[in-house]
Amino acid sequence: MSEPGSTSAAETMSKICAVDLRPHRFANLAMAQTSVARLNAVVVRHDHLGRLAYLILSDMTAAQFMWHSVLDAMQEFDGRPAGLNAITLEAK
Repeated sequence: MSEPGSTSAAETMSKICAVDLRPHRFANLAMAQTSVARLNAVVVRHDHLGRLAYLILSDMTAAQFMWHSVLDAMQEFDGRPAGLNAITLEAK
């Protein structure tokens, strides 16, 4: 198991995204338009506090589905959300 934040973000993204977003292939602040969890999205590598991190920009109508898909993929690689106090989306 990798250290949280080292490669877990890249491993998580490789599970749900077809584009190679590993650090040696996708530089900090690089952007890619791709499919993430079968949804159209723009992914930005934006390291956070010295740790590998990605911003996923997608249609807000699919935000809850995307969030839960990413959280599910993270569990396998000991990943965890970063930034904005690890936002949670609850159905209302």
